[in-house]
Amino acid sequence: MQVSLIHGNAAALLALLVVSSTAAAETHVLSHGVLRVEIETDTDFLIAEFGPRFDRSAVVRSVTVDGRELLGPWGLCDEFGLYGNGVLGYESADIDDAFVKIGVGSLLRDTPDDYHFAHTYPIEALFPVEVEADDLRLEVRQQADPALPHRYDYTKTFTVGEDNVLTIRYQLTNTGDSAWTFEHYNHHWFRPQDTEVGDGYRSVTGFALPEIETKFLLEPRSLRLAAQLGPGEAAWYGSDLDGASSAENNFELSVDAVPMVHYQGSFPPARFALYASESGFCPEVFKRAALQPGESANWSATYRFMPPQGDSASASALSPPANPPEPF
Repeated sequence: MQVSLIHGNAAALLALLVVSSTAAAETHVLSHGVLRVEIETDTDFLIAEFGPRFDRSAVVRSVTVDGRELLGPWGLCDEFGLYGNGVLGYESADIDDAFVKIGVGSLLRDTPDDYHFAHTYPIEALFPVEVEADDLRLEVRQQADPALPHRYDYTKTFTVGEDNVLTIRYQLTNTGDSAWTFEHYNHHWFRPQDTEVGDGYRSVTGFALPEIETKFLLEPRSLRLAAQLGPGEAAWYGSDLDGASSAENNFELSVDAVPMVHYQGSFPPARFALYASESGFCPEVFKRAALQPGESANWSATYRFMPPQGDSASASALSPPANPPEPF
């Protein structure tokens, strides 16, 4: 789907996007045993809330294990260039010129200010999405407009398998004529069904966490909330990581001391952040890379989800999958 819009009223822009996306978006279900993963492709449901910010090629809307929902309202959604690293051509764009947001399309620069993820930039065109899917695997592919100076070829593949494992593999290729860098993360909106975000939530990391001022209770390798969050309240932690290895790129999330998910990334984590609000508890691991023309980056994220408390499988300690996959 492509939408061309003239810069104008933001509310009208978002309303048009929501209407136009209704017909294009598709929902696919991957399932294996008690794991069920619902993925929406070619989707714009996040644009009404956040603007054209998140990767719209595919978003995990729901993960259930034995019927229990584990995600908050915004699912597992990817983003490139949260702080501008990977927002292609923005710095050199004049007012009303186009720049490229990976996973989204070409947007228009309408302010002299630096790029900011919370700003709703006008949309020039949304790049189309190709989808291939079966019961265990879904692949989406998106390419930038070949007429643009900054171009890419992006493939994202979801697979489900034994031990309630979901793997997301990424491949990003620079198909343009100039080098560029990017930063990527998944904004994990975890919130198990019927459990409010509060002091029972804890994230334990495989890497050391630098000390910074935060509302979380911070230990060398863990973060947890000190108290229940009220309406509109939020807590945040974020820091670059110095020298963390691929093997250390993991976290475990537990709720009320019950393991919920183990995450393992295939790349050295450049940054870690944790955001918490009533809508979700969101550990975020960032990848950074530089791509010359024709060069590709490949990486993966593997999630092992735990059955609800009381299931025999949940009594064992949470551990990564026996054979974590290679990115490609």
